[in-house]
Amino acid sequence: MIKNLKDEIKKDFLGKTKSRAIELKFLKNISKSKLFISKKTGLVFHNDIRSSNEIVTYWSKKMYKNKMDPKKGLYTGNHPGMNSRHYYAIDFLSKKINLKNKSICDFACGEGGLLLKFKQILKSKKLFGVEHSNQNTKKIYKRFKKNKLSPPILYNDSIEKFNFRNLKLKKPFDVGTITWTLCACSEPLEVVKSMKSNLKKNGYLLVCESSRILVPFKKPIFNCFNPKLNCSGWTHPWYFTFNSLTNIFKYFGFEVVTHNRFFDEDNLVILFKNSHKNKYDFKIDNYKNVISFLKRWKKESNYYLKYKS
Repeated sequence: MIKNLKDEIKKDFLGKTKSRAIELKFLKNISKSKLFISKKTGLVFHNDIRSSNEIVTYWSKKMYKNKMDPKKGLYTGNHPGMNSRHYYAIDFLSKKINLKNKSICDFACGEGGLLLKFKQILKSKKLFGVEHSNQNTKKIYKRFKKNKLSPPILYNDSIEKFNFRNLKLKKPFDVGTITWTLCACSEPLEVVKSMKSNLKKNGYLLVCESSRILVPFKKPIFNCFNPKLNCSGWTHPWYFTFNSLTNIFKYFGFEVVTHNRFFDEDNLVILFKNSHKNKYDFKIDNYKNVISFLKRWKKESNYYLKYKS
């Protein structure tokens, strides 16, 4: 039974469950691309997933290039909302494990906001980052130089292609972080597999996501799905619950150490240990419960629209 469940989780993330998935047609006026749910695990996903290389290239050359200018009111990893997320992540991590003299790698480090705070707040000396966008890599060096701080050692490529030996290191990292990124990866299994090989045995990995399914409604549903963005499906393929997110890491032998009170907070933050466990404690979501949740979320969000108008 456990082996079969593990196989079903793998098929979900390889896009091989479409024949056993249900299209969520009641969300078609909310999402630009079609949404589906796996009858086996309750995972919610888009069906227009593209290759990992195509997605990271799009983010690097299109999204970061056109949507990261704070002077035009566009998104940037340095705006107050993102800053508060980074402070929260570091505070959570530093209270759970001793980070003194630990080597820390931020996978998909973006504009370097989290790395900068590790240096400023915790005075971390062994900082590393993996980032596909060359533009972001240059921005990170500039931010550290502006703050008169020694920069982290960066690797300019996708997580899947990274190996700690690329940086001429003799051993894997003590601690890793991946924040608000996995939902945008087309091949999350390959991403987690790579992070596992780049963390030492019993090393730690902090994972942060904006998980909003099967928790009390915190925002209107159209704040999660977007009917206007042409690329919304394949740049954000997955919508996680606590179970569907942790299952990806359990698949590779990660152990859940602790997590935040995600059910009454805006984000889901989980600390994993690279313990190489052979026994899998997978937990799945009943797809009928997820569908019911999404329908109630849509209905209550429509009340907001009436109130707002």
